Amino acid sequence: MMEISILRLGQIGTNCYIFRKDGGHRCGIVDPGDQGEQVAVWLIQNGLEAEAVLLTHSHFDHILGIPGLREEWPDLPVYCHPADIHQGEDTVSMFGQSFPTVSSFGDVTSYEEGDVVEVAGVDVEVLETPGHTPGSVTLRAGDVLFTGDTLFAGSMGRVDFDGGDERAMMSSLKRLGELDGDYRVLPGHEGQTTLERERRTNQCLRAAMDR
Repeated sequence: MMEISILRLGQIGTNCYIFRKDGGHRCGIVDPGDQGEQVAVWLIQNGLEAEAVLLTHSHFDHILGIPGLREEWPDLPVYCHPADIHQGEDTVSMFGQSFPTVSSFGDVTSYEEGDVVEVAGVDVEVLETPGHTPGSVTLRAGDVLFTGDTLFAGSMGRVDFDGGDERAMMSSLKRLGELDGDYRVLPGHEGQTTLERERRTNQCLRAAMDR
């Protein structure tokens, strides 16, 4: 069994997910938000050791926690899709401000469609779901989908930022909607849901599936 804890971080309320095998002391982190020191304190208080960070995409509110975590675990691996790493760039602009890129933190491992990363005894499969960003991914672990800013409860991620693509988003939503069976859906913001519930009630997902 997999145990998942949720920390809601920062002004935008990014969901940081901490997963581990039930009873295990090693864990993986999906999207550490922008308060890495706070995440590290929570892990230590709960007797957990970070094994890897898995990113659904590279927006600042999902990645700025990496340096704080590496203060506690200097060799902590970080995984990101190559289209979102911004190799060779130190900053990107968003909301009229400059923010660090993933590559500026150093030592980032790329993962792509079909890759399976074992973290804390849990196999995590990468599904490419671009649209919010070129390198957005959904991470599938058992019956759980970490959907980042692609699929939300009742809505979808924005496509009006640099790199956003509405047509790609519709294709990604269609792909998720057509997965076999039901999944627990854990998005990058707001509350969790299920894939079957979204198939029935999410107009964005329904429109994508009708294409």
